[in-house]
Amino acid sequence: MTTALAQAAPAIPAENVLYGLGAVIGTGNLAAGAAIFTKDGCLITPDGTAVHGRGDIAEILAQMIAHRTEIEFDQLAIQHAGDVALVAGRMRIRSAGLESRPITQLCEPTAVLHRVEGRWKVAILDLWKNVRQATLRSGG
Repeated sequence: MTTALAQAAPAIPAENVLYGLGAVIGTGNLAAGAAIFTKDGCLITPDGTAVHGRGDIAEILAQMIAHRTEIEFDQLAIQHAGDVALVAGRMRIRSAGLESRPITQLCEPTAVLHRVEGRWKVAILDLWKNVRQATLRSGG
């Protein structure tokens, strides 16, 4: 019965789960952000630490929300293999840094997505892959 329901659900592009992550972090919805990951999902932090499980990932997402993080995907490329997808792309992460000074980082994220019961979830996410600070110019 679950299989029939999953097959009857409208096809939603796998990459929408990443756009959804950016949206829920921007709105501060911690529970929805954690639910985007598989139960035993993995988030790679900026220092390369692998954080496993929704509970621990939620702690990282809470920090991102506290720093008023905004995620903007510039480009995503996706390769499917059945219920698994590999996503790579380019994005910007904006947040309040030290002393609330805004920071913009340019990254090339990589994600492994897994379709679970008809819904795409993040299994592994390295948002900060190849991170570099953006050069901000002021007018004048």
